[in-house]
Amino acid sequence: MNRIAFGLALIAGPASADPEGYGYGHMMGWGGSGFGMVFGPVLWLIVLGLVVAGVIWLVRRLDEGAGPGRKSGALAELDMRFAKGEIDSEEYASRKKLLSDA
Repeated sequence: MNRIAFGLALIAGPASADPEGYGYGHMMGWGGSGFGMVFGPVLWLIVLGLVVAGVIWLVRRLDEGAGPGRKSGALAELDMRFAKGEIDSEEYASRKKLLSDA
């Protein structure tokens, strides 16, 4: 019987430590004025937004140089100029050879 009473005392200990009887006690913060209850969720949303933005930034940074089909900026520009018809096939081939050798 004493073991049951001891177990119940351990469970009821934190609840009986609250003098106001609300179950929050000292955890309300800022004197229970409601300031923490209003700005607490806002602060969590800001932190969550920063974490999501950080993950997106990291994924984009890691993805910049990935992929087998990616070309250097000069080769991509050369391909684009050839596709638009700004340069002919001879000039395209000679410039591509120069870029490949460099």
